[in-house]
Amino acid sequence: MKLSDAFDIKEHEEMVIECFFQLWRHSADLMFIMAVESEEFSLFDNNPASRAIMGLDKDMKIHRLNIREYFGDAVAEGLYATYYKAIEARKPISLEQVIYIEEQQACYDTLLVPIFDASGNATFICGVSRDITKIKTAEKVALEASEKLKEYNTGLEQLNETLDRKVKERTAALENAKQELEQALDAKSAFVARMSHEIRTPINAVIGLSNLALKTQLNAEQNDYLTKIKDSGDVLLGLVNDVLDFSKIEAGMLKLESVPFHPEELVRTTINMNSFSAYEKNLELITDIAKDVPTELIGDPLRIQQILINLVNNAVKFTSEGSICIRLSSEEQEEGHVSLKCEVSDTGIGIPEEHMDTLFSSFAQADDSITRKFGGTGLGLTITSQLSELMGGSITVKSELGSGTTFTVHLPLKISSHQPKAQRFEGMKPKRILVVDDHEISRTVLKNILDGFDIQADTASDGFQAIEAIRDAYHSQQKYDVIFMDWYMPKMNGIEASQKIREEFKDFAPPILMISAYEKHYIQSHLTSGLISQFIEKPVSRSTVYDSIAKFLNINVDEIPEENEIPNFSGYSVLLVEDNPINQQVAIGYLDHTNIGIDCAENGEIALKKIQSKSYDLVLMDIQMPVMDGLTASKHIRTMPEGQQLPIVAMTAHSSDADKQKSLEAGMNGHLSKPISSEQLYSMIRAHISDSPKQTAQLRNTNLPTVSEKTSILEKLRSGTSLDVNNALVALRNKDKLYLDIVQSFHKQYLPCVQDTSNLQFTLESATLFGDIHSLKSNAAYIGENTLSALCSEIEYALKNDSKVESHALEALHQRLYSLVDSLEKVFEGNKIPSNAGQQDQHTALETLLQMIEDNDFAVEHKLKELLNDRTFTQWHNELTTIHHYIEEIEFERAAIFIRSQLDRLKRGDL
Repeated sequence: MKLSDAFDIKEHEEMVIECFFQLWRHSADLMFIMAVESEEFSLFDNNPASRAIMGLDKDMKIHRLNIREYFGDAVAEGLYATYYKAIEARKPISLEQVIYIEEQQACYDTLLVPIFDASGNATFICGVSRDITKIKTAEKVALEASEKLKEYNTGLEQLNETLDRKVKERTAALENAKQELEQALDAKSAFVARMSHEIRTPINAVIGLSNLALKTQLNAEQNDYLTKIKDSGDVLLGLVNDVLDFSKIEAGMLKLESVPFHPEELVRTTINMNSFSAYEKNLELITDIAKDVPTELIGDPLRIQQILINLVNNAVKFTSEGSICIRLSSEEQEEGHVSLKCEVSDTGIGIPEEHMDTLFSSFAQADDSITRKFGGTGLGLTITSQLSELMGGSITVKSELGSGTTFTVHLPLKISSHQPKAQRFEGMKPKRILVVDDHEISRTVLKNILDGFDIQADTASDGFQAIEAIRDAYHSQQKYDVIFMDWYMPKMNGIEASQKIREEFKDFAPPILMISAYEKHYIQSHLTSGLISQFIEKPVSRSTVYDSIAKFLNINVDEIPEENEIPNFSGYSVLLVEDNPINQQVAIGYLDHTNIGIDCAENGEIALKKIQSKSYDLVLMDIQMPVMDGLTASKHIRTMPEGQQLPIVAMTAHSSDADKQKSLEAGMNGHLSKPISSEQLYSMIRAHISDSPKQTAQLRNTNLPTVSEKTSILEKLRSGTSLDVNNALVALRNKDKLYLDIVQSFHKQYLPCVQDTSNLQFTLESATLFGDIHSLKSNAAYIGENTLSALCSEIEYALKNDSKVESHALEALHQRLYSLVDSLEKVFEGNKIPSNAGQQDQHTALETLLQMIEDNDFAVEHKLKELLNDRTFTQWHNELTTIHHYIEEIEFERAAIFIRSQLDRLKRGDL
């Protein structure tokens, strides 16, 4: 019988399948099946070898795994590009791939086989990848060896020919070696110091043009190339900066400043600049500023900042898990002087004993393997050491291999004569607080801060201990006034612990203040629901803890009399460039009390004209504006003779490091995040102009409502609206008149939206939705409508990240806004707050406009712009804007009708 006669096709196919299954299980090659989705690919399944390389559990149930969510956009886009090649070829293709496994490069030869359905549509991509790293390495080694051999043979021949001549030349040169060496060192330092500046110009061009190109329409490959070019440029710029600082110090060109600064602000900036890299490695950043550190010192804040940033950046680089702590303390040396002690401790890899002596040497790192793994010039610690010595200080290091490192810097500094009064609680304060944090140092720091406020603080290391502590308090009837709860904890995170506390203890559950470094967006919904009373950003400091408790208790945080805190900027002038009337009103309210001269412009184009016609000491520039935005305006100002040295400060609700960098690149000198506080504004102005009167000036008179009028309206706002009046007043330094003006402006601005649904601008069809939501967010925050502001934040986040905005989110926003405006309508009915200008001024201005329109005088447009930019008419901004719109559209008749209606309302007392 022939063997073929016994052929059983089913048995044959089952055997083939079994053989392939065994190959799938045991092959060292990486096998995988990718499913073709609508616009993406998903991992349908892969063999154990592939899972091991990808870091997936071998027993994990995989079916259509989202590659992008697991490994990020960069990895996903790189893989997808290869799959598209196979689909476009419509046949199996082979290609070589280079991947990085635990930072080691590996080469793979990959066969990709596309699978198509009956309609010719790709449904799956099957792949097999074989590791050819050793082959490639061997090929490279062989090629390099061949080339080297040729070089050595050529070099040997040349060496034999010139050896005698070179020996004679070198012998003669030794006589002048010392003098030449000294000259060479001097020339090198001067050359590098000069050339580093020249090198920065093309590097900045590379980075800037890469940024611009990344904003254009690119395919995945182009985007990948440009991103890598930009990242490489950033790294190169950092290296050049290191070399520049090093060369400046060597050449004796580095000059130190001696100006007042706040140590806590330096620490906060240091944390902000390193927070993202620490977050990527899941590291805890902790600050511990001792009570004995003066609030204001005198020295070179830029260079002290550089020392802290270098040390923290170094700690982040060499720490894979655990924490990094910045500690500041001081020791008084003599009257008016202190030694500031700055410690940066980490839980990183540590430093071997044999490398301690060369740690602060130029271009040195712990060893060659670390140089390869972590990169850098090795100049960071050298510069830190040299800066410390330049300021008359010193730096030391203690380290234990595998257990971490502590760098300690001592800097002699002067104590500023202006020391703000220490923060303290008068009368009302929490009696008992529970601190919940799994990190021991964080718990200790927060407990010490609370102890400094004379507040009893108990601690718990996790959610379970916290629940047990509250249970004990319940039985003893010694309730905690508040809980400081960390969000990121093992076993049970802060949200889960808060929910369990609320479920078990109900009304006995203390209010919870959530502490976290990065999860603010996630926690926002729980703030809205009321589970969390407040969010506090890590790392905490004495001032943030104080402000949080004060805000929670609705008490006045201004411990120093207000007249002593408000600076006197009389004789100076500022140009406020802001299109949002409420934001404009807040800034003017803060600035009015400083005696500074104020001019307004509603966009960048008007600002340029004003700067050309008048001299200003400072420009406060909004970023997002119509006609011309703030970034574009700032770039234009820097090209004008009048604007090259003019300080420009950005005012925007965009507060990320990337946004701040854009401001700096546009030529701005500072960055204020909305909603701004008076302290931030005053501090920023003080940093750019002197805090002393330039000439005698008097405070502007304002038409203030009486105390009884203000009290009555405030009480109606507290009882009849959803506004958090108390906290809003605290944020505005208890300026109740300013607050009432802002609330009334908010009411007037958004009243048309609820009176006529055709005016509703918050729709998915609106071309200006992002800008409108952005403005409403800050406006609502200023008046204390926190829920509405939170809803705006969520929608703005979705719009900014190209995520889908659900219709129910906009509906919730509409309902909240309608309810608020409706309640404000009832409050303000019969309670007209006097405006900053008299009714006669408004009447005269409107009649002038009406006369010009009736005379067909096109100069009316110029007159309107003057009125819009005059802070006196801020209260009527919406009405003037409406008239301006009609004039721009040459609708003079409609403008006249509208003005007459406004004059009638004035006559009736409705305005």
